Amino acid sequence: MSVEVEVVDGSAFKEALHSVRSDSTSDTYVIVGHVDGDQNRINVVTVGQDNNEIASYMDDSQMMYVLARYETKFDMSLTVKFVYFRWIGDKVPIQKKGRFGVVKGSVEKHFNPYHMLLEISSVEDFNTEKILHQLEETSGTKSKVIETTEGRQERGFTQTQLPKRNQGAKFGVNEISKTGANLEIDPGVREYISLVQDNEDPTSWLLACYQDNNPKMPIIVASKGEGTVDELRENLAEDQVMYGLYRVTDKIDDITTVKFVYIIWVGTKVKPMMKAKISTHRGTMDELFGPAHVNIFANELSDITEELVLEKVTCASGTRSHVK
Repeated sequence: MSVEVEVVDGSAFKEALHSVRSDSTSDTYVIVGHVDGDQNRINVVTVGQDNNEIASYMDDSQMMYVLARYETKFDMSLTVKFVYFRWIGDKVPIQKKGRFGVVKGSVEKHFNPYHMLLEISSVEDFNTEKILHQLEETSGTKSKVIETTEGRQERGFTQTQLPKRNQGAKFGVNEISKTGANLEIDPGVREYISLVQDNEDPTSWLLACYQDNNPKMPIIVASKGEGTVDELRENLAEDQVMYGLYRVTDKIDDITTVKFVYIIWVGTKVKPMMKAKISTHRGTMDELFGPAHVNIFANELSDITEELVLEKVTCASGTRSHVK
């Protein structure tokens, strides 16, 4: 028997689902997670417009849920399909899987209707080509999407052509775009980024944050220093979203090279709606702090140590670098 889960912010949750299902927005997915690890409470993590981004939000230690919109061809017509993902991170303890399994049915009800359910634990399974292939294989089955879904094609979207979607997102809180939302950047941030990128300058790291911890306020310099990433870590706040740049040296074939590490920090005490709101800034911040050799998404201090950073840098040394 399934235990009922509580949606912490029901209005935001409904708006997010409606936005993904609606033809009037460009939102294509919504990600939901458990609040503070509580099996009985869920809330929106983010909403976005590029399904290739979904994998980057998955946490190996968490259970998460995704509703994503895909477009496939059926009988020469473009059709819409919805996929419900149940993510079970491979680091989730067996006992925790059991506890969270009790609410599985209750959570699923919030995402109905959909065409296909995928229970996965590997980010590779979010491969769009692979998912589209699976959807095409099931095109002949009865659709789980009800005929009365507002703004959708009739009879499971297999008979009428998909109408053009409005490219302007209607769900203005959580949408993610490649360029990012308008965001004011304090000049000091760009100045210190340049110093970190200057091999001759002693400044080795920078942390930026939202002024007054408000996502509507400018990005400002939170702290900077000349030490290792351990020094940077000491300045991270559990209730803030912060962006960091760290310069480190690496040896390749006995040649010392400079590498840059871009850190996105979302503290464990950051509220879900804050996480959703800052997702609109991702494109802007990636461009501001990039290009970098290694990107690190972290919410635990243990995720950011000199040893772990150097390990990631070393592993990336053999791959194609995006830094010229």
